[in-house]
Amino acid sequence: MRVSTNVNSMVAQRILKGHTIDESRENVRLSSGDRITSAAYDPSGLAISEKLRAKSRSLYQAERNSNDAISLLQVAEGSLGVMADMSQRLRELAMQASTDTVSDMDRSIIDKEFQSLKNEIKRLTESTKFNGNHIINDKGSVYDLQIGIGGDAFNDRLRYDMKRVMDSSNNFGIGNVDLRSKDSAQNSLKAISSMMSQISSSRAELGAMSNRMTSVIQNLQMSKEGTAATNSKIRDTDVAKESAEKMKTQIAANATSAMLANANSTPSVILKLFS
Repeated sequence: MRVSTNVNSMVAQRILKGHTIDESRENVRLSSGDRITSAAYDPSGLAISEKLRAKSRSLYQAERNSNDAISLLQVAEGSLGVMADMSQRLRELAMQASTDTVSDMDRSIIDKEFQSLKNEIKRLTESTKFNGNHIINDKGSVYDLQIGIGGDAFNDRLRYDMKRVMDSSNNFGIGNVDLRSKDSAQNSLKAISSMMSQISSSRAELGAMSNRMTSVIQNLQMSKEGTAATNSKIRDTDVAKESAEKMKTQIAANATSAMLANANSTPSVILKLFS
């Protein structure tokens, strides 16, 4: 029997320290809800989880971008809707001035409203903006809408380009049109019809793009849900499992503590040799 070195006590201490570390890790997991609170717990899982978290945040931003794009389209379509109403009134006035049942004096009065509506259409074209950007002025209304999380021009961006469907130069071709004479009124009908066609085509383009953006958002939401679910399986704490592990560790730690107490008391029997 020896008292200088208590090997049984050393073994019990080592095992108890391991149980203490395990219990501490399980407490952290249960309190934080995060299974991988340290890279040492699961290095590969942490690497995968961080990529998924980055993707998830990017998907959130892509969804926000898409919602902003829908807002842009709604603003543009709203202005074009007002312009469509005004263009119908322009055509009505031109029809009124095209007949010989009105005099030139009547036409000059009709032309005042006509010119006022023309100026308002021009003002709307120049002033309609979204976050400071022109959106129905064909000279500068070309924008890339980032709706994906990558850098591919086809897969991750949509181009908003009103110039493809609308020519707002010279106020849609009616900039020099007036109704002061029968001939000018009759000639204006073709220009007004062309303008109405451009506005209608532009509204259709915006409507189709808006529907597409709605589909984009739905797809992003599904991708976001799938990414979050995958990351949760890797990163989040399984409360039931960790609770069971904690209870198991506590029981083992208590048993080891009893063994340590016994191992520490064993050398005391040597005192009987001196009695």
